[in-house]
Amino acid sequence: MPPLQRILTLALAEMVDELRFASREALLRDIDRAEALAGEIDPGVGYPADWVVFRVTGYRPEMTDPPVITGDDLLGDLSAVVERLCETARLTAADIAGPVEPLDELAARWSVSVKTLSRWRRRGLIARRVHDERGGVRLVFTEEATAAYEARNAGGLERAAGFSRIDEATSAQIIRRARRYHDLLGMNLTQCAERLAARFDRSREAVRMLLVRHDTAARTGRNKGKSGRADAGPIFDPSRALGERTHRVIERAWRRGIEPALMTKRYRRSRAGIHRIINEQRLARLRGLEIGHVAPEAAALDEDEIAALLGEEVVRVVEPAVVPGDMTELLEMMRERVVPVGVEERLQSKAEHVLRGRALRLMAAVGSAFPEAGLIDRAETDLRWAAGLRSALSRTQLLLMLETVASSAGIDFAHVRSQDARALVEAGLGGLRGGLDGFDPWKAGRLAGTVGLAVARVRVDAAPGGGAAGKRARVRILAGTPAPDWTLLVSPWVERLRPDRRAAGVRGALEPELREVLSARFGFDGTRPQTLAEIAAARGLTIMQAGRLERRAIRGALEAARGGGGDGGGRGRIGA
Repeated sequence: MPPLQRILTLALAEMVDELRFASREALLRDIDRAEALAGEIDPGVGYPADWVVFRVTGYRPEMTDPPVITGDDLLGDLSAVVERLCETARLTAADIAGPVEPLDELAARWSVSVKTLSRWRRRGLIARRVHDERGGVRLVFTEEATAAYEARNAGGLERAAGFSRIDEATSAQIIRRARRYHDLLGMNLTQCAERLAARFDRSREAVRMLLVRHDTAARTGRNKGKSGRADAGPIFDPSRALGERTHRVIERAWRRGIEPALMTKRYRRSRAGIHRIINEQRLARLRGLEIGHVAPEAAALDEDEIAALLGEEVVRVVEPAVVPGDMTELLEMMRERVVPVGVEERLQSKAEHVLRGRALRLMAAVGSAFPEAGLIDRAETDLRWAAGLRSALSRTQLLLMLETVASSAGIDFAHVRSQDARALVEAGLGGLRGGLDGFDPWKAGRLAGTVGLAVARVRVDAAPGGGAAGKRARVRILAGTPAPDWTLLVSPWVERLRPDRRAAGVRGALEPELREVLSARFGFDGTRPQTLAEIAAARGLTIMQAGRLERRAIRGALEAARGGGGDGGGRGRIGA
């Protein structure tokens, strides 16, 4: 029995889960519609989730802010959607109008392996799971599904049909030549693979993997007995492979706007290899973040309830946070009384719990072997959005936090040494973060009550020279004392998801299009951050084009910062 493929796109997985309760007749219609949809999808275009659900089910759900599914992701999941619907409907051959081809027969007609056909199901080749009277299950393909795939991938079918495996004699020649190139010319693994791929008319990756398998077998002793000659040993030094530190350098360069095409030359890796390294590092970064406690009620909301909540105006647009760079300015801002509005407070708190919970689910859905950039980007965007909402919520609690810390420590912040004031503020903001985590907006009560208790539990020591008992001359905070970024202390995860902090302060020096992209991407203007797919869809671009535009904006901002442009650096107003 062929295994069921996992649906990687969250919106599609939720749609299929809801269709479990549909009638069998409705499921059969949904299967036909989903299969037909595959022939209309452009891989470079983004499609709103409500439109996709409508095309499959005939019902358009109410989504205030539907997520955008890229064409690539949609094609990759449609066969899995169809197969799961077939499983739910217990599809039989009698339910399919027209002839079908079993998996092995189609593989023979296209002159490819069964395993290749299975991989192509992730590229838009739609299979159906058919149950027989004995309880067996097999994969079949309709004429419409194979015709649509042939029309979209004619060149790929021809190349695949002409493919042949590297036989033992050719493998031996490749290994001997690779050893010669390495020993005499000093070529590394990638250089040898490039040269030998051209000589033997093979793909570079196929040759590279052949050499990797040979060296792995040689190091583990599996080559013993196959050859008594010296060429049974490994060819390349494993220490010359890119290490974890280099992987981090590649991802950091990408975050600073460096084009992956330049890194392919620098590190002699394919474009796909560079992107894989970047996505692996992004996923590792995400999974290492401290996201905090998420209220259990947030996970109980369905897609419509989440869409309604995230569509609220007070959730989509907040006042950009002000981040003073000086301790005196920070304390002055914290002393300003900001009266929270109860309804807005509850909506924003619910939304930030939901966004953090959704980000955790997206991270769990990403495969570690080949991380999907679209899912990673959505998780990162949700966490940026949640951080923006946390800053808005925290702004109303800063005075309470400051007064609670002053009372606990028995001091007056007007007469505290600079280093002591900073330590006390950081401790208080840590308590404020705990209060935000512990506040459950689905229950009765206000945020101030939870924050007050959380800050009061923070252990703070009285500053020397402060308080009524202090006998030393009172001091004042020196002007120019650096202040901590208070937004990072209440949302520590967002520091690793923002661009270089100088980018926010120099947006005014960018041309309008780049400024708009940077603001929309990271929420610098107070509006909710957008995924790359959303930016592409709004501007009629492909996701690759939108990615290049984003990197260009980041490079431009950093160049402006180095040149002294903008409004003075990395502090000031920021968004999510």
